[in-house]
Amino acid sequence: MHRGFKTKLMMIMGFFSIVLTLSVSLVNQHRWKDNLITSYMREVSLVEDIIVNAVSDADKAFQMLDSDIEKKMRDYSDRLLKKYRENPNVESWDYQALKNELDGMDIYIIDDTQTILYSSFTKDIGLNFREKDGTLGPFAQLLRERLKGNQFVADGLDQETNTGKLKKYSYVPTHDHKYLIELGLYQENNPIFKSFNFLEISSKLKEKYSYINDITVYTTSGKAIGKSGEDGKSLLVADENRPIFNKAVHDKIVQKVKRTIHGDPVTYRYVPYIVQFETDVAKHTDQRIIEIVYNEKDLKNKLKQNNQIFLLQLFATIACALMISYIITRLVARPMYLASHDLLTGLSNRAVFENSLMSSVEKNKKKGRKTGLLHIDLDNFKKINDTLGHEAGDYFLKEVGRRIRSVVNDPNDITARLGGDEFVIILNHVMDENAASKVALQIIQELKRPIEIKGADVVKEYNITASIGIALAPDHAQDSDELYNCADQALYHAKRTGKNTFSVYNKA
Repeated sequence: MHRGFKTKLMMIMGFFSIVLTLSVSLVNQHRWKDNLITSYMREVSLVEDIIVNAVSDADKAFQMLDSDIEKKMRDYSDRLLKKYRENPNVESWDYQALKNELDGMDIYIIDDTQTILYSSFTKDIGLNFREKDGTLGPFAQLLRERLKGNQFVADGLDQETNTGKLKKYSYVPTHDHKYLIELGLYQENNPIFKSFNFLEISSKLKEKYSYINDITVYTTSGKAIGKSGEDGKSLLVADENRPIFNKAVHDKIVQKVKRTIHGDPVTYRYVPYIVQFETDVAKHTDQRIIEIVYNEKDLKNKLKQNNQIFLLQLFATIACALMISYIITRLVARPMYLASHDLLTGLSNRAVFENSLMSSVEKNKKKGRKTGLLHIDLDNFKKINDTLGHEAGDYFLKEVGRRIRSVVNDPNDITARLGGDEFVIILNHVMDENAASKVALQIIQELKRPIEIKGADVVKEYNITASIGIALAPDHAQDSDELYNCADQALYHAKRTGKNTFSVYNKA
C-alpha cells in the first residue's frame, strides 16, 4: 500500500511539474518568438529607412547639382520654340541635325493624345503614354497639364521606355499649345550620377542583408530607374502588383503584398517618398516609389533554431522537474502516507475516517442521499496474540484488512482501521439498510475463509469471527458523531446476541 501511495504521489507531482514546466516554457518560447519577430521587423524598418534616405539623398543631390544641364535644356528649348514660330510644320524638321546642334540631346514632339509624333530617337516615335485601356494615367495627365501650361519643366532622373537607359527630360509647350517639346539627355556618364549612384547603394544593401531579394526605384508611372526588363526596355511594375503600387502613389503611404517566387513566400513593400524643393513647378520625378522585396528565410531559420533550443530546454527542464519530483516524493511520501494511513494494514487511519465521515454525512444530506457506516470488530482475536504472539496477530490483521478492502468495490467508499481489531467502512452511495446488510454479510463470509499461520487455520482453531454494527444517516443519525455512536451500539448488540453476525441500529 505504501508503494502504491508513493507511486500515485510521484505521478501527481510529476504531472503537475510537467504541466507547470510546459506552461512556463511555452510562455517564454512565445515571448522569445515575439521578441525575435519584433527585432526582425525593427531591423527591416531600419533597412527601409536607410534605403529611402540613400535613394532620396542621391535624387536630391542630382537635382540640385545638375543646374548646368537644366540651363542648357532651357536654352535649347527656347531655340526650338523660336524655330517652331518660324516653322510650325514640325514634320519637316531635320531631327538628327537638331540633335547635333543641341549637344546630343534627343528631341521629342508630343501631341494632345500624349503620343510622340516625331523624334530624333526613332524607336520612340509612336510611343503613347496613356494606360493600356486608353485612360489617362498620372504621367499622361501630367503631360496634358504641361501642354496646357506655359512653363519650362526639367525633371530629375528618368528611364527611357524603349531602352531602359537613364535620361534626364525637360518639357515646354508651344505657344499655341498644340505640341509639347521634350528634350532628353543620357545620364550614365554624368559625374553627378556616378557620385550619387543609388543603384550601387541598393546593390550593397542587398549584399549586406540576406533577407532582401531586390530593391527597385520606380517613377510614379511604374518605370524602374536604372533597370531593364528581359526585352531590353524599361522594367515596369508587375501587373499583379500594379493596384498596390498605384495605391502607394495615390495615398503616399507604404503598401505591401505577399507573393511567392519559385515557391518561396516573399513580401513586396512599396515605399513612397517625395523629393521636396521650394518650387511651385510640379516635376514628374518629385515622387518615387521604392519597391523592396523581402524574403523570410532568415527569420524562418532563426525561428527554427529558436524552436530547437526551446525543445532542448523543455526536455532538460522536464527531466529536472521529474527528478526533483522523485526526490521530493521520496522525502515526503512516507510522512504523508503515515499521516493518512494505518501503517499495518494500509487502510485509512482514524483521522482520515473522522474527516471523511463528517464530509460524507454533510454532502449526502445536501444531495438527499444516505450515508452508511459499518463498524467491525473481530471476535476472539486476543487468542492469536496470546497464543501465537503479536507478529502472528499483525499478519492476521493485514489479511483481514485486505479481505475487507476486497469486498468494498466502490472507490468512493472508505475503509479504515481505528486501532487493534476494530475496522470501519463508510458507504457513500448506499440505498437502504438491505444494501448495507449485504456488504456486512459479504465481510462475515469472507472472514470465515481459512487464514493459515504457522501451519494452522487460525480462523477455525481459535473460532475467529466478525461482529458488525450498521447505522445510516439520516435514518438513524443527523451528524457524524451520532452516526458513529449508533453504529457502535449496533456492534455491541451483535456481540451480545452471539457474535459472528451483524446488527442494524434500532432505538429499541
